[in-house]
Amino acid sequence: MAEHGDGNIKVVVRCRPLNSREIARGAKCLVRMEGNQTILEPPEPGSAGMQATSGRASERKPMNFTFDKSYWSAGPRDEPNYCSQQTLYDDLGKELLDHGFAGFNACILAYGQTGSGKSYSMMGYGADKGIIPLTCSELFARVEQKKAVDPHINFTVEVSYIEIYNEKVRDLLNPKNTGNLRVREHPSLGPYVEDLSKLMVNSYDEMMTLMDEGNKARTVAATNMNETSSRSHAVFTLLLTMKRHDVDSNLDTEKVSRINLVDLAGSERANSTGATGQRLKEGANINKSLTTLGKVISALATASQSEGKKGKKGKAEDFIPYRDSVLTWLLKDSLGGNSKTAMIAAISPADVQYEETLSTLRYADQAKKIKNKAVINEDPNAKLVRELKEELEMLRARVSGASSEAVFDPTIPAEQQKVTYQAKDGTIKTVSKAELQEQLETSEKLMQSLNETWEEKMQRTQEVQKEREKALEELGITVDKNNVGVHTPKRMPHLVNLNEDPLMSECLIYQLKPGKTEVGRLDSQKSLSIRLSGESIAEEHCYFENVDGKVTLHAMPDAVTFLNGRQITPGQTYKLRSGFRIILGEHHVFRFNNPEEVRKLRDRARAKSQMSISVTAADLAAGEIESTRPSSPTASSVDATDVDWTFAKREAALARLGLDPALDNLPDEDLNKLFEKITKVKTMRDHNHNAKRPESSLSQADDIWSESSRPLDTLTDDTSVDAMTSHDSPEMGESLKDMQSQLEHQRAEFEMRLQSIAESEEAEDIKVEKEQMERQLKLVQVHMKRLLDARARGETELEDIPFEPVFYTAKQLRLIRKVLDKWRAHRSFSMAEVVLSNAVLIKEANVISKELGKDVSYNFTVAAGGSLAAPASAIDSIAGLDQFGDVADPVLASATQPSVAVKVVDRRHSAIYVWSLDRLQQQLQRMRNLTTFIDRPSYSQHFSSEEPFYDNPPPDYSFIGNALLSLAPLSRRLSSSSVVPIFCRYTAEAIGSCRIEVKIANVVLSPKHANVSATSTRSSSPVPGTVPPGSKITFYLVVDQVKGLSHHDFSFIHLQVRLSSFLGPSLTAEEVYPSSAVDLDSGTLSDLKFRRSFSVVASSKVLTYLRQGYAPIEFYARLKPTYLERMERWDEMRDTRIPTSVGSSSAGTPQSLPTTLPPMRRSENDFVVEQLHDVTAWLQVCELAPDGTYKPVPVVSSGYHDPGSYQLHQGLQRRLVLTLSSHSGRQLPWTEITRIRVGNIRQLDAKGMLHESTSKALTTLPLLQDQTIEYKPDGTGSITAEALWDSSVHNSILLNRVTTSGQRILLQVAWSVAIETCAEPAQFSMDTAVTIQSRDARPPSRLTSLFGSTKVLPKTSTMFSVRLTPPLTRSPKDLWRLDTAEKYVRGEEALGIWRPRGVSVVEDYSRLVTMERRAADVQAIRVILASSPTSKVKQQDAEVWASDASEELMRKALALWQKRFGHRGEIIISQEPVEPDVLSVTSGKALSESPSVDSLKLNSSTKLVPRNDGPTKKGHLMLMTNANENTWERRWFVLRRPYLYMYAHSNEVEEIGVISLTGVNIENNPEMEALLGKKFTFTLFTSSNSYALAAPSQKELLAWTTKLDPTRLPS
Repeated sequence: MAEHGDGNIKVVVRCRPLNSREIARGAKCLVRMEGNQTILEPPEPGSAGMQATSGRASERKPMNFTFDKSYWSAGPRDEPNYCSQQTLYDDLGKELLDHGFAGFNACILAYGQTGSGKSYSMMGYGADKGIIPLTCSELFARVEQKKAVDPHINFTVEVSYIEIYNEKVRDLLNPKNTGNLRVREHPSLGPYVEDLSKLMVNSYDEMMTLMDEGNKARTVAATNMNETSSRSHAVFTLLLTMKRHDVDSNLDTEKVSRINLVDLAGSERANSTGATGQRLKEGANINKSLTTLGKVISALATASQSEGKKGKKGKAEDFIPYRDSVLTWLLKDSLGGNSKTAMIAAISPADVQYEETLSTLRYADQAKKIKNKAVINEDPNAKLVRELKEELEMLRARVSGASSEAVFDPTIPAEQQKVTYQAKDGTIKTVSKAELQEQLETSEKLMQSLNETWEEKMQRTQEVQKEREKALEELGITVDKNNVGVHTPKRMPHLVNLNEDPLMSECLIYQLKPGKTEVGRLDSQKSLSIRLSGESIAEEHCYFENVDGKVTLHAMPDAVTFLNGRQITPGQTYKLRSGFRIILGEHHVFRFNNPEEVRKLRDRARAKSQMSISVTAADLAAGEIESTRPSSPTASSVDATDVDWTFAKREAALARLGLDPALDNLPDEDLNKLFEKITKVKTMRDHNHNAKRPESSLSQADDIWSESSRPLDTLTDDTSVDAMTSHDSPEMGESLKDMQSQLEHQRAEFEMRLQSIAESEEAEDIKVEKEQMERQLKLVQVHMKRLLDARARGETELEDIPFEPVFYTAKQLRLIRKVLDKWRAHRSFSMAEVVLSNAVLIKEANVISKELGKDVSYNFTVAAGGSLAAPASAIDSIAGLDQFGDVADPVLASATQPSVAVKVVDRRHSAIYVWSLDRLQQQLQRMRNLTTFIDRPSYSQHFSSEEPFYDNPPPDYSFIGNALLSLAPLSRRLSSSSVVPIFCRYTAEAIGSCRIEVKIANVVLSPKHANVSATSTRSSSPVPGTVPPGSKITFYLVVDQVKGLSHHDFSFIHLQVRLSSFLGPSLTAEEVYPSSAVDLDSGTLSDLKFRRSFSVVASSKVLTYLRQGYAPIEFYARLKPTYLERMERWDEMRDTRIPTSVGSSSAGTPQSLPTTLPPMRRSENDFVVEQLHDVTAWLQVCELAPDGTYKPVPVVSSGYHDPGSYQLHQGLQRRLVLTLSSHSGRQLPWTEITRIRVGNIRQLDAKGMLHESTSKALTTLPLLQDQTIEYKPDGTGSITAEALWDSSVHNSILLNRVTTSGQRILLQVAWSVAIETCAEPAQFSMDTAVTIQSRDARPPSRLTSLFGSTKVLPKTSTMFSVRLTPPLTRSPKDLWRLDTAEKYVRGEEALGIWRPRGVSVVEDYSRLVTMERRAADVQAIRVILASSPTSKVKQQDAEVWASDASEELMRKALALWQKRFGHRGEIIISQEPVEPDVLSVTSGKALSESPSVDSLKLNSSTKLVPRNDGPTKKGHLMLMTNANENTWERRWFVLRRPYLYMYAHSNEVEEIGVISLTGVNIENNPEMEALLGKKFTFTLFTSSNSYALAAPSQKELLAWTTKLDPTRLPS
């Protein structure tokens, strides 16, 4: 059979008989067949068929179609030309199987309208089996037959069955694959169905069972045309794999054939089928896939026909739409691809089906034009072997002359013996026998290489590898086994190349084998071992002789060879030692290595050292390591690390000059070169040397210092010749230098002391002092650098600031730290400030949660710092709940000191937990979002309705309290057992108790303290039981006998201990040890126990902590509702319990106070409230004009949101004019603009990208003396200042060159304004844009502003919001001013009498800390006293104490104990206002001493207000500018909320003022109009000023008043 199957698709037509329905309708037969021709007659006029067809059918003539076969099955079965199922099978099925067994893909398609007999032809009914069953039956018969003939052949058959229904693919053989399967395409395998089940079948019965099951699953429905119409396309695929084992070549060959048997759905028309609804949709999809099939067939037919006509049209015409439907995609290979395809077109003869029949025949007619290119599916290698084998057989036969060719005489040469044979293509060829033999040998070689096994190939590869290694060794390159790259030989002497480039050094290794190794030029004819290139290499340059591991070098005459820098003389022998440098010619530098020699030297040295000293184990280990590594050349008194290319070359150069070069006689040029080389080497050496010693942080600081103290003249301008000498303040420079040298001296001293007493306890103190000194040194350096930078910018004000480093001893530092820690812990006052100023937030959060019914309440609590900062149950965290970032509050967790926090009582999840105030503010913002958008579902869907109120996920176990244990006994090596109260941290009351036992197992002293002879510079500790630093303490901690925790409040309880509780905050990794949880409903508290052993290495920090610290034992529980209710009730009751009268608790008694009634109302002057002012900043840049004046440059703005860009000219003198305007008038009493700074220059490109530059520093501009401050009669105030700006001081290319079009240069402008009521000047900062133009650039045309939104302005305008806030408080008596609890929050009525906790929360915390620490201290002292030996008082001692003198002494001692140091009066924290006389009694101070409210200085903060949206209203209004003179001016007003902008004219170029509309109120009445004498007037009141305005008409008046105040009701 042919190797390839090019050919057209085979198309046959089969006509069915008329069915009962057609006969009932009186249908006529229109089809007849003659041979392979099918003739279709037109329907008769007036018949049923005529009505069914379109109007033009009457004009039609009979139509002839010719196919490969036309099968007539419409007549009776006994007709001679009747086509039975068997006939169809014989013609198509058998051929299909032949192709399949040959290895081709094959396909049979059945196509036609519904009810035309497609399924009958393919499947058959009952006894009339169709093509598929007959083919399958024959398939297995042939398989058995072929197996019987050839035992080396084996077949496997796999089947798959799919249905394509409504463009979805279903697997009919696997009920699990219910979904739509995906079709994918493989580059070589073609389209396939993903996850399709392929089932193995071994017999015809198995296959038919599968097919039957598949058919039952097919989608079949009744239409007008056919009751059992298949509504889907079915594709039945047989995968036939034929495996053959070739005995001769020992190869397995495999052929795979894919046989597709396709039963298409009916190609009906919607109107003729009577289909509606789902049926109609099916029909549409079926028609879609069949339409696509038609398009594909049409495109393929066109492509096949145009193949012959070359160069007509491009590939674009040849696009085949396979992927438009699933069916055509899967049949891609069958149609125009790698397949032998046959198509059965099934037609109906009835006249009613005329249109459909004609359509089917046309379809089939096109299909027969399609050319397929089928190939045998087999392994190409196997195919090649098969072909070669056939060719060999034939050649052997020809060469041996076994064919009918003549037999030649053996004496005749092969070239003259001619052989004639017929080639494959049928031509007769005559060749000589020699040619045939050559051909035979070539074929046999090929055959042999193909039959070669993997092992043989490996063996051949290894042989080639050996040959290659041998060749490389001859070249002088060794390749170690199993190593990629070049490696030094372990025993053989060798040369290693050195190169100027360190990466190229030691890349080539030339082995010096025993005997003679010759060196010469690359192109030398002689047999040389080492070949080198270069002019200075002689043909025979030198040779090395290796005798018993000793290598000698012999130079040849006229060859330049250096050894260790000296040129050697030919004829002499030089013995080489490891590390010797050899230079051959001028450029080839080598180092000689002899591993054996080095090994012997090392062994000798080790033997010597072992004889003289005892060797430690560590040294021996190091020695072993050394001996195993490759030997390094350490001989010849040169360190191996120094022997590189530079070293060898330098050595040669020095040798050329002589060992002691006569430097006097050297010419200057050589001397200079030599000096350069020496300095270079020295620098490199120093650098390497420095790199080796471990640097302390101080030595790095030295480097910084030396950089900053370089000669300072580099920083001065070229113009100032003697800048440093004239302007430098010598005392500053000298004092700083003295300070530095002093610091260096002290540091050196400390380092010496550190080394001498590293083992003693003083080392710790000295380290502390050293660290402090290093910090001071850094500060000095930073300050000096700042001074130098400031001087470079021309600023001198920094030099006036005094700077003196401060040094403390270790003792002072300890004291400072102790005092600071103590004061940090007393944070009551600052915490009280926080509580009062944030009360309104707590209130608002509670209002929102109540409104939304969230079952959660918030109140203040105090979070202890350290280990109890954010207590969380370890059982929760084991469950992975704290893995979410939301749960662990970073602000709380990192707190080391007590801080105000928020207690969340979460009734919904029955939990209590703590948030930081930061967290509350974030969550409150989310809560506000929820309430804002509560009635707008489209917005509210974007917010979580639960998340803001609770922890997500909420903790399972809540922290309920802790017991505190003093660690003092542990630091004294004492075991202790005590009953400790458990305090609730929320109520500061004891809620239970437990027994805590600490039992010391053993203490292992550190080696230096184990010997009694250990010297110490300090006196030994007075207590014999103390633990020295470095000791290891092992102790057991037992917690049991827990009492008092009620099962009404808690269900599950567990306790836990933290490792940091025993080691202090210096611990890096925290460990938590929980007990198991106890269920109180089923168990008892006695089950709650904890026992664990701890081993701790006591460093000095840990010991300090043990002496002074406390360890909390934390208790956690699952809470019950009763406990949560009690917590909430306790908060409510706590503040009402506290008596509000401060006088009663003070030093003076209430009786002693005068009975004056409190004033009815406080004076307003007592209150200091926050002020808000709006300030408009107008900035102009003026340039020097030809007439000598400074004119403002134009500002080009591209729209309202763009502030504009100044159009500057290159190289002109400039000034900045800054005007600040405010409608607050004298309420904002500014005195002067103290400074203006410009800097931070950046480039903004056309795409909006910012590019930073190096000029970041802000430079202070010189201010002109006279500043104008003006307060106008209309209540506005302004201040103007001018500054000189020289843009060259920034040293920025961006400001010096012309700016490219579309780009801008951004500058930061900052200024400070002194305000009378503020402690510090207010700081303003903004960005402004400039564009640098050439000197002769014209100003922008005024026409630009007429078109589009571009405007040319004289200045830029920027709004700032200035906030002036009072400092928090100055004394406790002012605390009440901060209380925000009374501030109104919308909806607070729902809270009833509830109030946020006040300062009592801080008092409770202080009381709690005092109580629990006292309780812990009492237990600790009890343990320590019990352990100290008690001595009985002897009689004579008692008598001594009875004397008067000793009594006096006792009284003195007692008085000393009772003496109290420091301030007597306690700070009374109260949120109630204190009466003046009460205050004077309690604090003992006169009231007059406290500063008045007037003298109070405020803190300022400024914020740039971003430009808002477009205008709401514009128009002309009259404005009263002076009430005394009744002057009115016409202004153009633009309303952009929340500001009203005033312009001089309607072109909105010159801005006059900006009115803030916060707290706006509008009044207009006839009386006002009569008073002012103007019609349509109204008055505008804002929070800072008032304005009288007049509208042009009544309509405008209404429009303005409603726009300005939308909340105003129309009068």
